[in-house]
Amino acid sequence: MSETGAPTLYETSSGLQLELCDVSRHYFGGYWHLRMEARCLVPLSAAGVDDPAQLEEMRRQLGDPVPFVRRLEQMAVPPERLESSRAGLKQRLLGQMLPLLEHPHFAARFLAKEYRQRVKRTLRGIPCLS
Repeated sequence: MSETGAPTLYETSSGLQLELCDVSRHYFGGYWHLRMEARCLVPLSAAGVDDPAQLEEMRRQLGDPVPFVRRLEQMAVPPERLESSRAGLKQRLLGQMLPLLEHPHFAARFLAKEYRQRVKRTLRGIPCLS
């Protein structure tokens, strides 16, 4: 993984594609703020919804596909530990994300949860969050 943030793609057994990005930055005196992001676009078709009206409502509320993003960070990494810390973060994130995305019910559960949260925000009357 390069320091330029070029993503690395991983194909999961469930058909989802995981994109791992290094968005680390130097912040002072040679020290680094390491940050890895795992991104996956989950298609709405994976929701397992048979009702076209409900699927259209989910599409209106969430869009299609729905982004799933998780991050791991490490602060104040000295230059001599930069590469080993970066590799450790990458391995931890992959170790967490790949089994999660490969679970057979992940996509349907994730989409249902995102929809419930979006509807709850809308019902509370917070227009900027809807």
